[in-house]
Amino acid sequence: TVMDRRFAAPYISYTPAVLQPDGDMLSEWEVFAGIAQRLGTRLPLPGGDLPVDGSANDDMVLDYSFAKGRMPMSEIREKRSTIHEELAVKVVAADPDASARFAVAPADVVEELAVVLTEQTGAEVLAGFDAAKFPFRLISRRLKYVLNSLGREIPGLARVGTTNAAYMNLDDMKELDIADGDLVRITSPSGRVVGVAEGSDTIKRGVISMSHSWGGATTDEDVRNQGTPTNRLCTIDSGYDPINGMAIQSAIPVAVVKA
Repeated sequence: TVMDRRFAAPYISYTPAVLQPDGDMLSEWEVFAGIAQRLGTRLPLPGGDLPVDGSANDDMVLDYSFAKGRMPMSEIREKRSTIHEELAVKVVAADPDASARFAVAPADVVEELAVVLTEQTGAEVLAGFDAAKFPFRLISRRLKYVLNSLGREIPGLARVGTTNAAYMNLDDMKELDIADGDLVRITSPSGRVVGVAEGSDTIKRGVISMSHSWGGATTDEDVRNQGTPTNRLCTIDSGYDPINGMAIQSAIPVAVVKA
């Protein structure tokens, strides 16, 4: 999980539920179990097919999910808050007679890396890219008062964080005659948005930094109060990852002018 990296070693712990869900609240697995039931499909887990007839519960899902673990869930439940040193993973010397080898990467990944090696910048793979027309690169950032756009519905946070400003290098702003609070037009090979400029001495020249998940569905939103939808500057028509289809979402080539 996202928390694993914060600990020196992987671990597992069990705590029984403190409260039972109220109203129409569901555990995540219940959503998928309900879909599987309606579709007439199975939910195969290491411990077998999870029942989707409504008889399963959270503990049963854990039992099925970790059925092939080094310690059964029943024992984990019984020996809570216990460190089992005897189960620590140990690395030993390789078998000198073994001939098996790890594959460095699948063939398609190796092919993609070879292409990336020839690129000067990721922007080259975007249709319509011209370094002279799009001299800036748009990257993401975190904001002080909200997480992306989460938190704007809290009155206290809404008063201090009303938009996802376009943070720019101070020298770039001076060169373009842009001041803090000015509206700027940001254009990529595939889209155009308006943002609120904000100077920062932590941004390199040629870079614009904005948080994502802001703005609305229309093209004339009040960017000072609703924010700027940076996703309009992305495209799924070119430059996407050939393996997983992910669009380029950082270092997006853009042009910036005072609106």
